Amino acid sequence: MNLQLRVAQREEAATTFRRTSVELRKAITMIEDLEHIVGQAIALAGKAEAEQMLELQKLDHLSQKILGVADFIDALSNEMPPEWTLDAKRAARCVLLSELGAKLGDAEIAAAPPAPPTAPNNDPYELF
Repeated sequence: MNLQLRVAQREEAATTFRRTSVELRKAITMIEDLEHIVGQAIALAGKAEAEQMLELQKLDHLSQKILGVADFIDALSNEMPPEWTLDAKRAARCVLLSELGAKLGDAEIAAAPPAPPTAPNNDPYELF
């Protein structure tokens, strides 16, 4: 029987926190794109009433909140001593979106260049 002990792959906590902040900032970009598209759809439908515009502003508010959390995480990472380490790969297993979990848990994956865009039939988004 061949037993292998799995050694935790620890890294500086600040590194993980910075990587998390980067992923949050990517989510903001997606929200901004969505906000633009929804705004255009409302305008083209000719139903740009005050109520719809207030609802649309929720996307902007969500972006601001996410940006605030990303800034907070960055500030925390700058205050962390280098001896504070953690196993990000283990923690990332709880993330349900597999691609996001991989990016959060592994510095090498997060640093890799983005994959080329896929054809419309091969949508990169996970459906649930």
